[in-house]
Parts: sequence; C-alpha cells; structure tokens
Amino acid sequence: MFFMAFRSMAQGIEPEQWMKRIDDEVLVASMSIPGAHDAATGEGMYSPSGLGITQELTLQELWDCGVRAFDLRPAVKDTLLYIYHGPLRTRVSFREALDILCMRLENCPSEFAIVLLREEIDSENERERALWPSLVGKVIGCLGDRVAVFSPGMRVADARGKILFLTRSMFSDSDKGACIYGWSHSADGSVDASILSYATGAEARLQVQDYYALTNFEKRMTKLAVVRHFMKLSAEAPEGVWTINFLSGYYNTWLGFSPFATSSGYKRNAAWLHPQVLSMIGSDKCSMGMVFMDYAGVDAVYGAPLGIKHYAVFGKALVRKIIESNF
Repeated sequence: MFFMAFRSMAQGIEPEQWMKRIDDEVLVASMSIPGAHDAATGEGMYSPSGLGITQELTLQELWDCGVRAFDLRPAVKDTLLYIYHGPLRTRVSFREALDILCMRLENCPSEFAIVLLREEIDSENERERALWPSLVGKVIGCLGDRVAVFSPGMRVADARGKILFLTRSMFSDSDKGACIYGWSHSADGSVDASILSYATGAEARLQVQDYYALTNFEKRMTKLAVVRHFMKLSAEAPEGVWTINFLSGYYNTWLGFSPFATSSGYKRNAAWLHPQVLSMIGSDKCSMGMVFMDYAGVDAVYGAPLGIKHYAVFGKALVRKIIESNF
C-alpha cells in the first residue's frame, strides 16, 4: 500500500516546478537536490571537439528536467565574465547564465536555484584576474532581491523565487550568499568543511565529496565507495549539516596526456556510475543533499567515432529519483 501511494505521488511530480510540493518549513540542508557539474557546457564550447563538455542540455533544459543546483565557473576575459570549464570557454556569459535562471524563477516562483560558484583561472593576465571579485559582486548585486541570504538553518520559504550563491572564491560588495571553506578533491572527501554566511558570519558544517580523476579501475571503485559513503552521511546528518556529493569524474584524457578531460571520459564514468547510484536510492524519503552529475536530464548520449558509440548515462532517471526522495 505504501509503495503504491509513493508511486502515485512520484508520478504527479512536475519537473519544472517540483519544489511547490515541498513544505515551507523544510530545511534546505535536508533536501535532495539534483545538480549539474559544469552546468553551462551544454550551451556549447569554444574548444576542440570533444573537450570539456559535461552536459548535453542547455541551462533552461536542465531547469525544465528538474535540476536546481548549477556549478558555474566564471573567468575574466577582456574585462568581462564568461563561464569556463578549465581553460575552455563556453558560449554563455556569467550574466546570461544568471538571466536564464532568473527567467525560470519568474515563471516558477515556488522554486529556488543554488549556484555553486568558483573562479575558473583562465587568464594569465594578473590585472584581469584581479577584477574577478568586483565583477562577480557587481553582476550578483544587480539581481537585487533575487539573491537569497544564506543562514545555516534556512528554510524553503527563505529561498523560494531566489538564487542561493555558495562560492568557493570570494567576491566583493555582497551581504548575501556564503563562502565555502575546506573544499576537498581527496578520495576521502571532507566532513569538516564549512559554509560561512556573508550577511551574518554564521557558520554551517559542510560534508563535501569531489573526487574526480578516475583514470584506473582502483580509483573508480574508490569513487563508488566514497559516493555511497557520502549518501549515507547525508541521510544520517544532524539537522543543519549541508552535503555536496559529486558523481562527476573522467576516465581518460585527450591522447592519454592532455590535462583536458574528454567528453567521452565523462560519458564513460556516467554510464558506469549512474546505474549503480540509482540502485542505491530506495523508495523511502531521505536526505541526499546536493548531488552534482554529468549529463543530467538525458538517459542516453552518443560519442566518437562519428556519433556511433552509445552511452546509457541514465541522467534523466537519476534526476527524477533524487527529486522523488524528497517525498
């Protein structure tokens, strides 16, 4: 009987505005929120074919399939901010990316977005790089009341219709959002990171996992284990503890030596890891925190050579399963 009721509830979820079914008093930290790693790469890249792309869908399409956490990495280029993945530039500026999210919030006021922000170090021009904090602060400042004020115990009512900025790189002229300290790319992740509010200085504990260089079988098995561990940590976390769990990673680099991860490397990881994560998520309500993935919102993608290779990445099924775990 319970399973049938759950299925009926899940089938009624509208991905474009699934948060309207979340009670106002629910803690944001206790939610399960699907996220997109390097979310703007689906807008297109100024890069050699096959490098740096981690998403198939545009930002608007990611929103429409239910993604609510967006990993955006602006860098300064000719005194303007563009979204990058490593040294590779996407075809969207920072302001354009935020305008897309604001437009969706205008149409879906029950929702909120989380932007995970960091500087992507592209320019070797120190003068340009020095502009990053003020340029980011200026763009975010233009959003006015659309920006959420972070607090460790913030509730859904505090965030509806707004963008919550969690930044790994400090920006200036803002009393909203929050800065993350203690980020880790280690195979163990970190349970002792923190999120510090710009407005009040209040501090929340953060559990974060972002292990991504999965270039051999042993590292891939380590990734699977640490993803599972952080899912368990999130489900059992005390009230007010935040969790960020990255599923993203790459298998190979270009020609075996380039520092640029290929899109096929991200696809191979998603096709291997996503089905296993799906099997870990039960039918009961649980807290997963923010779960960032590659190829969110699509179940199958194609790759080289000539678009023949098929990767079953289950990104649509995974986004939906994460959403369903809130109910």
